[in-house]
Parts: sequence; C-alpha cells; structure tokens
Amino acid sequence: MSPTRPEDPDATRELLDALPDATVVVDHCGMVVHFNRQAERVFGFTRQELIGRPVELLVTDELRELHRKYFRAYVSRPRIRPMGPGVDLHGRRKDGTRFPAEISLAPIEWQGRPSYCATVRDVSESRRRERILLAFRDAVPDALVIVDDRGTIVSVNPRVEECFGYRPDELIGERVEVLLPDRFAGSHEALRGQYAADPRARPIGGTGGLFARRKDGTEFPADISLAPVETDHGLLVSAAIRDISERVALQQEAERVQQEFFAMVSHELRTPLTSILGYVELMADLEELSPQARTFLQVISRSAKREERLVNDMLTLVALEETPLSIRLSRIDLEPVLRNAVEAARPQAARLGIELGIDVARSPAHVSADRDRIGQAIDNLLSNALKFTPRGGRVWVRLSVHERAVQVDVRDTGPGIPPTDANRIFERAYRCVSAVAGQVPGAGLGLTIARAITEGHHGSLTLVESSEAGTTFRLALPEA
Repeated sequence: MSPTRPEDPDATRELLDALPDATVVVDHCGMVVHFNRQAERVFGFTRQELIGRPVELLVTDELRELHRKYFRAYVSRPRIRPMGPGVDLHGRRKDGTRFPAEISLAPIEWQGRPSYCATVRDVSESRRRERILLAFRDAVPDALVIVDDRGTIVSVNPRVEECFGYRPDELIGERVEVLLPDRFAGSHEALRGQYAADPRARPIGGTGGLFARRKDGTEFPADISLAPVETDHGLLVSAAIRDISERVALQQEAERVQQEFFAMVSHELRTPLTSILGYVELMADLEELSPQARTFLQVISRSAKREERLVNDMLTLVALEETPLSIRLSRIDLEPVLRNAVEAARPQAARLGIELGIDVARSPAHVSADRDRIGQAIDNLLSNALKFTPRGGRVWVRLSVHERAVQVDVRDTGPGIPPTDANRIFERAYRCVSAVAGQVPGAGLGLTIARAITEGHHGSLTLVESSEAGTTFRLALPEA
C-alpha cells in the first residue's frame, strides 16, 4: 500500500496537532519525527524531548525488545492497521507509569521519506468501566447470559455453570437456543425478532410455564428477566435466568394441601349444617313458640344459611380445580336471571339498610349459558357488593349490550378497592386489607368462583372502576 503523501508539511503538522488522539510519527529506523499536542498530554513528554529519539521510550520496559521485532516486521510490510479492542497494549508515560492503550498504524510519507504514523488512545477510563461492569455481571446471583442481535451468546457469568452445567467458554459463540428444550427452539427465534422490534426490560416465565435445558439434557422451570443493552456494536440482550424448581414444587404442594383442606372442611361442615337447618325448619312449624323464640330461630337460620353458602363455595372451588366446570348451555334471556338474583338479594339489602336497584338498557338479552351457573356468578357479585357497601349506600345492577357482548355491571357506593389489592382480588382465598381490618365476613372465594364460571362460558369478569365513590364489576358474555 502506498504511503500517504502530504502536499504541505506545515499543514500536516497543524492537522496532526488538531487530532483528538495522541499521534506519533516515526521514520524507518523507529526514531520520532513528530509528536503532537495530545501525545504530549498523554505521555507527559514534550516534543523537544522525543523528536530524534527512539519510539521505544513510549513502550514499557518488558516489551521494548518485542516492540523492535514487531516494528521491523511492520516496516517490511507496512499497511493500515485500525484501532480496536482485542489486543492488550500498554503505553509508558515519562514518569514511568503505564496505561492501557488502543493503537492504530498507517504508513505515510514525511518530508519526502517513508514514515509511519501511530495513533494512540488512552483507554484507562473505558477499561475501568469495563472492569466495573464485569464485576457487577459476576456478582449477579442469577445465571446471566448476554446475546447479540443474531442470538449468539457473547458473554456469561460464573453462575451459568452452576445453573446449566456448561463452562463459560463452552457457551461463548453458541446460539442461545442451546439452553432451551428443542420444543421451544423454533418459536424462540421468532420471539427474538419480536423483542428486537420492541426492546425493553421485562420479566417472562415465573409460573413454571417456561423451561430451560441443562447440559445433561434435563429441564427445569425458569424465571427469566430480559433487558436490552445498546452498544457500539449493536443491540445486546441480557437474560437473567433463575431455576425456580423449588419454588414451583412448594407452590404445587401448598395448592395440594389447601385443596385437601378445603375438601375436608367442606364435607365436615356440610353434615352438621344440614342437620341444623332441618331442625330449624321443624321448630318453625311449632305453634307454641313465643315471638322471642321465633326471633332466635331466624338468627340461627340466617347464620346457618350463610355458613352453608360458604361451604358450597368451597366445594364449588374444589370441584373446579379437580375437573372442568360442568356447564349445560342453552339459549336464555339474561334479564329474568338478573331480576331473580336481585330479588333474592333484597332481604339482605334491607337488613343492611342499602338501596338495591336494577336498570335494563335492552331486553331481551340472549346468551348461550347455564342458567344456574350464571345465576350463581351474579349472586356472588351482588353479595360481594352488599358486604362492602356501608349503611345508607346503594347497589345497582345494569344490563346492556355492547359490541355483541351482553354486559352485567354491578356497582356499589362502597369505599373502593386499593390499587395494591386490585390485581389480586380474583385470587382464591385472597381478602383485601380493608376487609380484614373491617372484619367483613367472607373467605375470599366469591369473586374467584364468579370469574371461573364466567370464563367457563367464554366470557370475562373484570374490575372496570374503583375509587372512593365506589366499585364496578363487569360480567360480559357473548351475545347469542
């Protein structure tokens, strides 16, 4: 390659002095012929101290002989060698201290003679940041895998070996799909493309639905968090992977124990409750009962029926988990079902001092549903609204049709649901902090069962509004 031939030496000096990197020009013997201002700042020498002296003064002592060998080889075959990472190079300052450097070389013509220009960049700060990042990477408690935009693994931390059984050097350069079961490999490539189109930090998995594969072929449920990293070399994606086998096993065991507990308690309670209600009915037929005794019987009956509803809810929940929901579909008008539920709830509303109303925006409103099951779901919504509405408040139900969906809105004037509870209210046995503090009766099963019934009809049950002014739940079913 022909050396660069400047037309004006003075202009070339001014140009080299204006460069942001240290620039050193040497002749074919390795003597310094030019030393720009940035080189003075980086190395601590003045140009008068170096011009005419060997360039090895800028090289650490242990590398000087090796540098002479490389310089002779370069002079015999000069070429442009760009700056970049991958080679561990160091420079030497006037005070003897050393610094990591990136160096590019190019042959030029200086004052009519072949010469060589070295551009030197002090990368101490970038190397320091790199060491900090590597320290953070290795300190992450989860297995950390970093891949490029082609899905190639470019970096891992030591936890990867504990989690997957691979040594770090075995994974560098491999496709990330090597860490996934074969059944996920094809779809994962498509998902990578989708993520590249919308890169953002987000968790995936965490419930046992996502699996990773170890070196020995065994699989484990994984919790994975993704984060994009923009670099000069393109988008990288960091994946923090956690083996949640123990968590999933504990969760499954807890669910099994809870399910067995519900089933046992439900059956143990139903038998005495049935007996109590039977004797209450027999005693109510006795003519010689005093008014006070009848009042006592009404209290006993009301309490027993409340407990019976709770037991039935528990049995329903256990049944839903053991087998698919049994639904007998037929074309029905939802308005009569809704009116029956409202009328059944009126005694409870009157006892609590709550106004209960109904608004039908369209009739008939036909759906394909199990009349009894949908009635049970609406009963649960009304019971829930009445429990959380203070005396003097109002609960009302609205039936409407919107975009081919029949909607039942149950609204109350209660205190609303706190944002911290809004995402959990449909969980089994979950009770809001306000319900516990206010000693509101219930076991946290009504909304869970109502949603299960609704989804069994290919519908939805959602919390559409909650504020200090009240709460609205919406049950939506496809219009028949």
